[in-house]
Amino acid sequence: MPLRRKLQTLAEIRTDEGYMAEVRSEGAGQYLFIENHCPICAAASRCTGLCANELSLFKSILGPGARVERVEHILAGGRRCAYKVY
Repeated sequence: MPLRRKLQTLAEIRTDEGYMAEVRSEGAGQYLFIENHCPICAAASRCTGLCANELSLFKSILGPGARVERVEHILAGGRRCAYKVY
């Protein structure tokens, strides 16, 4: 399955879970995966392992050929969580 389709499917699942997720093309096979809301923010602020697990989960789901980097993080003062994927 192409990376963009995997990201779109992930965004649909995360939106159903309350994250208001979206995918934006950044050109040249790069994408921005955005979670505009965090329904577990209060829990994540007490247990930062939740966020680390989220990043690991995305890497696992998208497969070994995809690179995933968190570029914005609510718990670090960002207005959303965003991931650069390529």
